Amino acid sequence: MFQFLARTLSFFYDIWPSYAGAIILFTLAVMLVLSPLAIKSTRSMIRMQRLQPELKKLQAKHKDDREALNREMMAFYKANNVNPFSSCLPLLLQMPVFIVLYRVLHQLTRRGEDGTFEPSYLDRSSSLYQDLTRENKMMSFGMDLSKSALEELQDRGLLVALPFILLVGIVVVTSFVQQRQIQGRNPSANLNPQQQMIGRIMPFIFIPISVSLPAGVVIYFAVSNLVRVGQQALVTKLEFSGKDDDEGAKAPKVRDAEATAKEPRQAKPKPGQALKPSGGGRTGGGGGGGKADKGGGNGAGGNGASSTKPPPNGARRSGTPAGSGGSRSRSRKRKRK
Repeated sequence: MFQFLARTLSFFYDIWPSYAGAIILFTLAVMLVLSPLAIKSTRSMIRMQRLQPELKKLQAKHKDDREALNREMMAFYKANNVNPFSSCLPLLLQMPVFIVLYRVLHQLTRRGEDGTFEPSYLDRSSSLYQDLTRENKMMSFGMDLSKSALEELQDRGLLVALPFILLVGIVVVTSFVQQRQIQGRNPSANLNPQQQMIGRIMPFIFIPISVSLPAGVVIYFAVSNLVRVGQQALVTKLEFSGKDDDEGAKAPKVRDAEATAKEPRQAKPKPGQALKPSGGGRTGGGGGGGKADKGGGNGAGGNGASSTKPPPNGARRSGTPAGSGGSRSRSRKRKRK
């Protein structure tokens, strides 16, 4: 493993003949290999934040039963295809690379009796081996990559250690940006206190680590963090823009359905109401009743009400005119008299 990584650095050194450049190219290659896992991790974190309201409900429902809560949460994660520990997977996979890279840099900058480097794990014919054996410092970007910021600060002062300190600052800032990125894209998501505490403390954990490590390893930290920031920015933008587009496409349909439901519909006429005469028909019926009163010689005052009221339904169904019904009733009264 150590020899493979050292020869990989030598390969990238042939492409970019700079110690820092070889480490940068090596870091980009590692991040490219881990990109599928990193993208999956970012999407999982986004889904976790979107599901926080439902998780809060489960916690409130089973607050007195820890076992039931854990069982329900595991079933909830499985149903929604979410892994709560996926965000840690890319970092865990990079840990062996950190350890191996630290060991390789330590062996590449091992000094001989004359003070120059006597690198291990390299082919003696490689350009990296030949350049290292002629030097006693691994200089790149104004820094000795074999030294740490703490060593340079103690041995040579603040001015010489300033590039090392700036490199450590890049690591801390990019770590902080990574922790805040997704929450910034979805500010309505409510994280639990444990996640919030981890997000605040994690960037500062890298300060003592980065200060005590050789600058070559710190370059790996910085470049990997910058790549992760770019990946998370791209994935979160695509995730949230896709969500907004879907909501924008569905919202008008919902509004149209609500508007259609609120529009008043014309009621269908009932069978009895369909046969009711209109206002003009009632007026005509009243006029017919008036003529019958004149013909019978009786006063029209008694039949004035019949001219305004609609005739009985029975008369309508039989088709008998309203006026003839009134004359029949008067003729019956005369016979009784």
